[in-house]
Amino acid sequence: MRVRHLLLSSVLSAATALLLASTLVGCADQMLSDARIRDSLATPLGQSPSAIRISDRTYDGLTNTFVVARTPRGSYRCTINGGGVLAMGIVNPPSCTPL
Repeated sequence: MRVRHLLLSSVLSAATALLLASTLVGCADQMLSDARIRDSLATPLGQSPSAIRISDRTYDGLTNTFVVARTPRGSYRCTINGGGVLAMGIVNPPSCTPL
């Protein structure tokens, strides 16, 4: 009886952990507001955040957010790594390439 209880407890704990992890993984797209993305892109693009327009925002479901950033100097495809709950909202410096 005790072994059965321990097995059931282990299975429920694993299921709960998996459910929690799958729920939290998809949060970076919600934690990274457009304003936060503009702030992150300002330095690499050499523009003030107010001069950056964000469009075509997509999220890979794991860690990367992809955006098209338009500035007075041109348009760029940018990748922002991090920003999710599991990364505690921390982002790595974005990488951008001209379109």
